Amino acid sequence: MRDIETVLFDLGGVLVDWDPRYLYRKMFKNNAEMERFLAEVCHPHWNHLHDQGMLSFANSIPDLQHRYPQHHDEIAAWQERWPEMLKGAIDRTVGILEDLKKRKKVRLFALTNWSAETWPHALERFEFLDHFEDILVSGQEKLAKPDPRIFDLAISRFKLNPRETLFIDDSDRNIQQARELGFITHWFRDPVKLQRELIEYQLS
Repeated sequence: MRDIETVLFDLGGVLVDWDPRYLYRKMFKNNAEMERFLAEVCHPHWNHLHDQGMLSFANSIPDLQHRYPQHHDEIAAWQERWPEMLKGAIDRTVGILEDLKKRKKVRLFALTNWSAETWPHALERFEFLDHFEDILVSGQEKLAKPDPRIFDLAISRFKLNPRETLFIDDSDRNIQQARELGFITHWFRDPVKLQRELIEYQLS
């Protein structure tokens, strides 16, 4: 059994239920039209560039509106109605985090791909973020997972030993990169499986 001194959490998809579909189902008449918009207009790579700090809404929104005038309002909504993409906390995982906090067996940090412009919404809404000793936000650092440099930054800033750190993320690419850097990893699929693994590590 490997000793774990630190647990490093991803946020979106692990502790926070974020999906642009929560907003855009309200704006499109059918799912096919919505999925086409999310694949071709406000697509994942475009969103990732915001998470990476390489795009700001002040530039990206007008640019897309110029290129896709038929979707002017839908593009504007990405910024203006962004909080509607947050369904809320993933309660069972938050419960796991709270249990780890109470037990005081490990240090707790977060490493998230999140736009610096929308990060204040998370801070305002989710009290559980206070459970972390510190949080590294990609948009503030202009680096995003799976870039190994953001993991190196987390190691340096949080004073981590990857071989004693459990990294939890819902992205297989991020998990693979962390594993290459020596982290103990858990590819998050649901809170029940995470709970079982923490019990195996005698953390829960």
